[in-house]
Amino acid sequence: MEKVSIIIPTYNRADVLSLSVQSILQQTYADFELLIVDDGSSDNTDIVVESWHDDRIRYLKLPENKGVAAARNEGIRQAKYDYIAFQDSDDCWMPDKLEKQMDFFMQNPEADLLYCPYECQKADGTVIFVPDSTIPPEEKQGNIYRHMLLRNTIGTPCVLVRRRCLETSGLFNESLTCLEDWELFLRIAKSSKIAFQEAPMVHVNLSKDGVSHNISGYYEARCHMTAMHRDALLHYGIFQEVTGDILVSAEKLGILTQVSQLLQYFLQKT
Repeated sequence: MEKVSIIIPTYNRADVLSLSVQSILQQTYADFELLIVDDGSSDNTDIVVESWHDDRIRYLKLPENKGVAAARNEGIRQAKYDYIAFQDSDDCWMPDKLEKQMDFFMQNPEADLLYCPYECQKADGTVIFVPDSTIPPEEKQGNIYRHMLLRNTIGTPCVLVRRRCLETSGLFNESLTCLEDWELFLRIAKSSKIAFQEAPMVHVNLSKDGVSHNISGYYEARCHMTAMHRDALLHYGIFQEVTGDILVSAEKLGILTQVSQLLQYFLQKT
């Protein structure tokens, strides 16, 4: 049976890591290794990891904090197997997530990356699903590069990907402090076959250090990504649409001048 390398980057998350890890150890598909990549934590993450007595767990402690992209990349480099999955330290998988995804890959050898929707609960108690069920199927699977330039529908904890795909597209961009997953999936979508399963199999927690709480990081990454993929945006005729959306949202937050200067900086630099 094929084995999977599962990568969890973590940084000072000892208090929430257990739920995430337990959701992996309880998977109905048991042939995997779990690489917990500690991105230079100063809490007791190492002690928490030592409390799990499971030979499938490998603990990698990085000497300093380099960010989630660098931590995931180190996990990929250390991974033993040809199928790679990602989990975040405060999210949970449904028990049959890995089994269903591996079954799909066995039946669809042409697929390179497979993902599913995730669910999360907003502060007001509303449960939402990403990608939304109203998004047409053709925007969620197959050749979705153009659609991915406009918005990201792929949640990192929802992904199972073949190693060969990462070898072709490259790893996470460590120069980005935010949206590094979107940028990687953009590169993958450009040259690989994306597959999608309709059933939500991941519960994502909206953490205090997520994108919504890192406004400056979000806009810096968004402007940087726009510059990196400018040629494609121009090719598809959506450059003005993307830059317009960035600036409109920045204006609503009262930071239009700063974001305009940031966008100009990256466009001139790239």
